Amino acid sequence: MLEGMKIPPLQDRGKANRLIFFYKVVEGLVPALPSSDYLTPVRTSKRKVTPKSFQNYNSDNIIKKYSTNNSKCFVPIQCKTSQFNNSFFLKTIIQWNKLKDSVVCAKTVDSFRSTVLQWI
Repeated sequence: MLEGMKIPPLQDRGKANRLIFFYKVVEGLVPALPSSDYLTPVRTSKRKVTPKSFQNYNSDNIIKKYSTNNSKCFVPIQCKTSQFNNSFFLKTIIQWNKLKDSVVCAKTVDSFRSTVLQWI
């Protein structure tokens, strides 16, 4: 039924909504959450870390947290508990760092929303 109506699965819609809200925080459109209090930009380096991935295999490799694909990447927050490991900022920073530079550098929220929905 979802395929006939061309509605993405709930998991993908949640991921897209988290990224859209994170974009608003990064751009300063949410005054209650200043990005400087919660986010630390990654230092630019010539070295690029990319984890090796296989089509039919999922792993919990620590390198996945530190992979960067765009110019607006942030340092993942260190956590010790599983509750904090599933928090908004930690999950979204990791997903944000995997986005391409063309998606992250969108001019408006609407253009970001449309590109994120295509990317997911």
